[in-house]
Amino acid sequence: MSVFKQDPDEWQRLDWRLLQNSPVTLYFSNTVLAGDTSWFRDHGYRVVSLSAGEHESLEGLLTAMAERLAFPDHFGRNLDAFNDCLSDVEIPPEGGLVLVLQGFNLFANACRPAAQALLDICATNSRHFLLTGRRFLLLVQSADPRIAFEPVGATPVLWNPQEWLNTKRDA
Repeated sequence: MSVFKQDPDEWQRLDWRLLQNSPVTLYFSNTVLAGDTSWFRDHGYRVVSLSAGEHESLEGLLTAMAERLAFPDHFGRNLDAFNDCLSDVEIPPEGGLVLVLQGFNLFANACRPAAQALLDICATNSRHFLLTGRRFLLLVQSADPRIAFEPVGATPVLWNPQEWLNTKRDA
């Protein structure tokens, strides 16, 4: 299944414009964010929004996300468990899923390595969802207009499955 059509009209869509660069997008203006989340709702996306700034610990933010995303009760409230449960989240077949984290700068200031890891996990899962024709985006609102993060969703250059083991490549 194709996520988008090979059509210049499709390339003007907000979801296309964001996903072509990264599934994780920063927002400063709440007005711009509200306009974009409205666009997503109008185009069949499920939008899940929460205030990341209310949480000064990773466990607190993960607990709030677990509740909003309906993670199972056995969710471990750590980044590995977040990655596992996020990969199983229901993505609507029409549109997709948009997770909005407002006030993320406050959480990032309190838990910078965890904030970076959380963004990376979301980007990686978005790529995996796209492989099966499902769209997942993360919109991150920050009151800090200068906030920046390291790249997310980076993938290594790997050996093909038939030559994965070093012994398969020995001359």
